[in-house]
Formats: sequence, C-alpha cells, structure tokens
Amino acid sequence: MSSRRNSRCAPSPRRTDRGSAVITVLILAAVTAVIASGFLFRSAQEAKLATRSFYQSAALNLAEAGIEEALYAVNTTSINGTNGWTLVAGSSTDWQKTITSGFDYTMATGAIYIRADNATTGSPAITAAGVITIPNQPKIVKQLRVAGNGPRKLFANTLVTKGNLTFSGSAEVDAYDSTLGPYNSATNRNDRATVASSATVQLSGSAEIYGSVATSGTAPVVGGSGRIYGATSPASPLVDTSRVRTDFNTNLPDATAPTGTTTSLGNLNSSVTLPRVGDTPGANGRYLYVASAIGLNGNSVLTINGPVDIISNADVTVNGNAGIVISNLPAASFNLYTRYTITLNGSGMVNNTQNPAKATIWGTLPSPGTQSVEINGSAAFYGTIYIPNGNISINGSAGVYGAVVGKTVILSGSSAVHYDVSLATADFTAGPTPGSGATGSGTIAVSSWSELSTASGSGSAFARDNRVPFNTLF
Repeated sequence: MSSRRNSRCAPSPRRTDRGSAVITVLILAAVTAVIASGFLFRSAQEAKLATRSFYQSAALNLAEAGIEEALYAVNTTSINGTNGWTLVAGSSTDWQKTITSGFDYTMATGAIYIRADNATTGSPAITAAGVITIPNQPKIVKQLRVAGNGPRKLFANTLVTKGNLTFSGSAEVDAYDSTLGPYNSATNRNDRATVASSATVQLSGSAEIYGSVATSGTAPVVGGSGRIYGATSPASPLVDTSRVRTDFNTNLPDATAPTGTTTSLGNLNSSVTLPRVGDTPGANGRYLYVASAIGLNGNSVLTINGPVDIISNADVTVNGNAGIVISNLPAASFNLYTRYTITLNGSGMVNNTQNPAKATIWGTLPSPGTQSVEINGSAAFYGTIYIPNGNISINGSAGVYGAVVGKTVILSGSSAVHYDVSLATADFTAGPTPGSGATGSGTIAVSSWSELSTASGSGSAFARDNRVPFNTLF
C-alpha cells in the first residue's frame, strides 16, 4: 500500500527531462549569442581599425604632397596669390595655402594645409598637414616639416640625365679642383665626380668613372674593362659597389632664355667681337643679343670680351678653324641660349678664363621636345652645359672641364668630362638658372625631414605646429 502511494507522488521522469532540455538549449543559445556578438564586435572593430590604418597612410601621402607643393612653389618663385597662396597675417615672407578639393575617397574627405616660413629666402621652413575626415570618427592628421639648406647648386654633380648615360671606348670621367690650378692627371685629380641617371648607366670598352654612380633602381651595366672606382678602391673587382647607389631621382626643370631689351646680330656667320662699342648692357649689367642663326666656318671667330648673352633663333654650328672664344679679360663671361640643334666641331668653344662657371650652353627647348647636341671638336671646353631635353653626344678627343646636364648623354672615343668641384658651391654670374628666378643659384635642397607627432606646446622637437593654418586641427 505504502509503496504504491509513493510511486504516484514521484515526479514524472519525462517532464523533468523536457524542462532540462529547454534550459540547456536556452543556455547554449545565450552563449552562442554572446560569442557571435563578440565576433561581430571584433569584426567591426577590425574593419574600423583597417579603415583608419588605410587612411593613416592616405593622410601621410597628403602631407607629403603638401611639402612637394610648397617646394615647387618656392623653387619656381610661384608662391603668390595667383597660385592660391596667401600671406600669413603680419608677415611678408611667410605664406599659407589650403587645398580641400580634388581628393576622391569613398568613405572620407581629404584636405592639405601648408605653411612656408621664410619662403622668399634661401632657407625656407615648410610644414604641411594631411587631414582625413571620416564620418562619426575623429580626424586623422599627419604633419610633416622640412627645412631648406640654402639653394642647391645647379651643377652640384658631374653628369646628370633623365635618360640613359652611355660610355664607350676609353671615355673617362673624373674631377679636379680649379682653385688648386688647372687639371692635371698626376697632381690635380680626385674621385669626387658624381654621375647620376634616372634611367641606366652603361660602360663598355675601357671607359671608366673615377668617382661615384647613382641610378633610379638599376645597377650600372659594365662590360669589357669598364671600371667604377675611387682613390681607395681595390684593383678588383672593377666595380666598387660602395660607390654605386640605386636610389637616385631628379626633376630637371626646363631652361628659359632671358628677357629684356635685345640687340640684333642678324645671321652670325663672320668674325665679330662682343660687346661692340655703342652697345648698351641691360639692368643686370649683361649685354643681351639675338642672332637669327649662328654658323661659323673657315676662320670666323666670335670673341667675347665682356658679360655677353646670345639667344640663337636657329641652329648653332661651328666648323673647321672657326670658334667661339671667351677671352681671359676679367669681365668676360658667356651664355648661349637656343632651342635648336648645336654642333661644335673643330675649335668649338674656347674659354680662356678656364673658369667653367663663366661659359654655359643652355638648351631652351621645353619638354617633351628633344634637342640634338654634338661636341666633336678637339679643343677643350671649360664650361657647363644645361640642356635638360637634349640628347648630348661628346665624341673624339673633345674634353669638357665642367659639368653636363641632359636628357641623354653619350661619351665615346677618348672623350672626357673633368668635373670642377668648385661648381658645387659656385653662384653663376651668368644668366638665369632654371627654377631660381634670376639669381642663378639653383633649387632649394632639403636638409631635414621630420614627422611632428607629439602634443602642441609640449616643447618637444617634434611638437605639432598649431599656428595658422593648423590652428583648427590641434
């Protein structure tokens, strides 16, 4: 009896199992929901972080673009109101610019803020901030500062090209110091020559570079007994790799002829001495002439006795015993400007001052055109050549004592370029240098680069600049 009564009062096993199963399912569902929400949250956070990481790089790119914008404006003297720059209140040398359009970002907007202090001097300080704005998130700001270390001289290197640099035969490149006297392979020769190309440098035969080589990524191609070496380089291998770099880059501005009142020479094809009695110099003290063409043949000689600039509106050709002669008078210096073909044969151009800074050939054909230049004469040319869009060929036994800048350069035969190291610091009394107005002093060189990342006003060397136009950012 008692046993039956206890059996009826006991809970149903099936109801208990069903209740436990429901609770278990609910718990598992809750745990799954928590785990899933955690995954979703982490995924959202990772997506957000990935997006910000991407735009961190974009902000840095914008800041670098701001630095480039300012350097270009300073180097081309185009930092003015016409180009979107405004003077900082209370200053006559500090400029600012803000760029807020032209940036195509899917989920954000971009802006560049720039300040150029002492922009019209030889030592500007440029600060730029790149800003990325993402909806419902804090702004991403990267700020950079660069300092300019005076103007970089136009002929700070021996040979510079946009395109290929080719050496063959027994062509030679080295350096000397004109302050110590004339070039002498035994007593006045050094390894401070620098050859640089944004394309390739190629040596064949017994061509040699007694100095250093830089390219934009491809190692020099050296065949035969070609050699790249310095004073302390071992005899083997023929290429001293410590004198080769592959991180070179250049932007050669076009050259332009001077403007002002000119005196016509007509077709210059006979002997003449300049300046002539009665000719009047310009405000810069130089005599500016225009020739419809220059073609010197036979024994015709163009003699330069003063500060003379000539613009040729057609080809320039010198043949035979003819020549262009810069006298050794103290005031003598010469600039030749043309956008046409230049061919110097025979006596070519003779600079009796033996100062390369006093004779310069400027190629004024703008990019993307190409000039043709040949120096075939046997006479030594003491001077500099700046033809950024020119294919320059130096042949035979012609020797250049100075520096050469071109689109491409070929040295063949027994030709040579002997770099005068004094050009690295020389200010040209000759006409305007590309990118520097009328000063002839070259473009601004960057002496330091830093990212400003610490708090404004912290006193750190890397404290963020919160002056105008950055005052709204920090």
